[in-house]
Formats: sequence, structure tokens, C-alpha cells
Amino acid sequence: MHSLAINGQTSVFGIMGNPVSHSLSPAMHNAAFKARDLNAVYIPFPVESALPALKKTLLSLGIKGLSVTIPHKIWAAKIADEQDPLTSVSGAANTLLFREGKVLAYNTDGPGAVRALHERHRAGGKRYLICGYGGSSVAIAHSLLLESKPAAIWITGRNLKKAQKLIQDIQTKHPKANCLLRSERFDRIAPEEIDMLIQTTPSGMSSHSGPEGVLPELHFDPDWLRKSHVVFDIVYTPMRTPLLALAEKKGASIVYGYKMLLYQATRQFELFTGHKAPESLMEGILRNHLRAKRG
Repeated sequence: MHSLAINGQTSVFGIMGNPVSHSLSPAMHNAAFKARDLNAVYIPFPVESALPALKKTLLSLGIKGLSVTIPHKIWAAKIADEQDPLTSVSGAANTLLFREGKVLAYNTDGPGAVRALHERHRAGGKRYLICGYGGSSVAIAHSLLLESKPAAIWITGRNLKKAQKLIQDIQTKHPKANCLLRSERFDRIAPEEIDMLIQTTPSGMSSHSGPEGVLPELHFDPDWLRKSHVVFDIVYTPMRTPLLALAEKKGASIVYGYKMLLYQATRQFELFTGHKAPESLMEGILRNHLRAKRG
């Protein structure tokens, strides 16, 4: 493996967003470049406002690829010359490649989440309840329909009209989906109707412990959880959120949020470089950083 030495042949990648100073992506990607002996570097690009003209600037600078985070994912999809299927249906991209004067857009958030969810739990024919209707929910719901043949997708949230709007958009984008698509208040969804619960709201970041700190705005009843459920909280700080702690106590299977962050990054690395990502290395770096934050 080489030590990092930037020269005229160095391929430049990075993460664009606001803020990006605390992103864990540079640590993961730079370690992965080193492990694969690639002359490449990954740096943060703090960008407050992404204007259409930025496309031409990025192409002229010779940057090879970008991870794109809040608040520029919709912009990233709009400037693309070509989009992958998830970007096309979701209207958002978190990965840009710059190739031969063209911008190619991908969304690895949804596939990263789906892989994390199904890593140890069989896909296909499952019934999902997604809490939240933001960008992550949109990417996950569309990815499930593109990849997993779900039996049902329920979406709930504090604002039921927004949940209903997302369901309507999903129905429009997937007219041939053989899947029950519904929005409903959490307290009106029977636990027996759900196999997998996906929590995408910021609630998991709560520092509270115990059932009283679990999804209060959704009027979540801790007794709703069943041993048969798989519970996935996409929040990764803290790693063991109040919801995951409760689910584990109830005997349910849990999926840590950092896995989504990991798998969206490994997929990005492979798009960036054409090389297989060193997943164990990237996971170790990610977990070490999260432990350091916790400590």
C-alpha cells in the first residue's frame, strides 16, 4: 500500500454538502483508496448554495466523483445527464460521477439501507412499516420496490398528509407494483400486519433511555413491538438508539443504522473506482469513529 502522496495523476473525489466538516466519509474512502493502492484522494467540499452553473465548474476541474449530502441531493439529480433507476424515481442522488463531459447520478442510500436490512433477514414478501417521509424514507421505499418484491409498505409520521403524499407518489412511480401501499397513524397499525419496522425520523438521536424516549411524536406504544419483528433505526449516533434498545429487550431482531452509512459508502467506492470496496476495513474505521464520539 502507498502512503498518501498527491500529484498530477491523483484522482480527486469528495463529499459536497453543508455541513460536511463532521462527515465520516473522508476517513472511510481515503483508507479504502490506500488499501486498494489507488492514487486518489477524498476531501470535503462545504457548499452552501449549489447553483446550476456549478455543474460546468465541477466538470472543468477534473473531479472524478462526489458524494452528495444535505441539502444538495435534489440538485444532484437535476444536473445529471444520466440517472440510475432509483435517482429517476426518487428525484434525488447522493453520488455523482464525472465521465467524458457528462454527469452520471446514482442513489446508493436506498440500496445501502436495503442491504443492511436484508443482510441477515430474507428479502421478498415482507411487510414494512416506514416511520417518516423525508429523503431517506423516499429512497428506502423506492429501493424496496425496485429490489425486494415487498408484500406491503406502510408509511406513518407526525404529519399524515405528508405520508399520504409520499404513498401517492410511490403509486405513480410504480404503477405495476404488486404491493399494498398505505399511510396510517401508528396507533392504527396492528403489529401483526408488520414484519419490519424502519425508523427514519431524527427521534433516535434522543439521549433519553427507556420506553418514554422512544418515538414520542408518533405516540409509539412500547408494547406494540413483537419478538417476530425486525427493527431498523437509520440513526447511527448513538449506535444503540432508544428504539433499538427497546426492540432488543423485547427479543426482536435489530439492525444498526451505521450499516446503511457503511453500505452506501462501499457502493459509492465501487462506482468511483471500479474496484471492490474493502468493507471490513471501512466498517472498522466507521465503528471506531462512532465509539470515539460516544466516549
